[in-house]
Amino acid sequence: MTTNQQLSYTVDGAVRATGLTRTRLYAAIGEGSLRSFKDGRRRMISAKALEEFITKLERDSARRVA
Repeated sequence: MTTNQQLSYTVDGAVRATGLTRTRLYAAIGEGSLRSFKDGRRRMISAKALEEFITKLERDSARRVA
């Protein structure tokens, strides 16, 4: 199966992909609400983990508004 979808991002790549700040992403990683992994010295975040994190942010935001 061939796909053009990127499967994982560096933190800087995740910043570009999501529009969130590095500080916000590292805080989420530190508090355990965003899963990540190391590849050598690089911190990586899977596309799936980013999707789940953003979905959670949307849900939490909708609860605060309601």
